[in-house]
Amino acid sequence: MDQPQGGIRAAYGDSTITVYQAYSPEIGLPAVREGRFPAVWKRDRMTWTTKAWS
Repeated sequence: MDQPQGGIRAAYGDSTITVYQAYSPEIGLPAVREGRFPAVWKRDRMTWTTKAWS
């Protein structure tokens, strides 16, 4: 089965949802190695997804 481009990858439980974000190697590798995002990462380029439930 083909995976749709732009799909959302997440895991969920009774009280939490974890959404996974993919980054280019230019951002992801230094972030993992140094424990923080490198200067090329920009907060204003993030897409925020919210969901409210009761």
